[in-house]
Amino acid sequence: MPKVKIHPLILVGLFINSIAMIFYAYESYSNQEIGHGVIFTLLFTFLFGLVIWGSIRNKQIDHKK
Repeated sequence: MPKVKIHPLILVGLFINSIAMIFYAYESYSNQEIGHGVIFTLLFTFLFGLVIWGSIRNKQIDHKK
């Protein structure tokens, strides 16, 4: 089964969402809502990790072709 590249607009959307999550985390920490801040920080980490993984995967697929 051939590997398919992840569309760059999906990666951009994930990146924008991860930035929004870090802003929500900052706001939650500022309001002393530690639980919400931790959840938003974890979401940021997950989404940003997906962006990095997708970028690396796309480069590897381009390199093999």
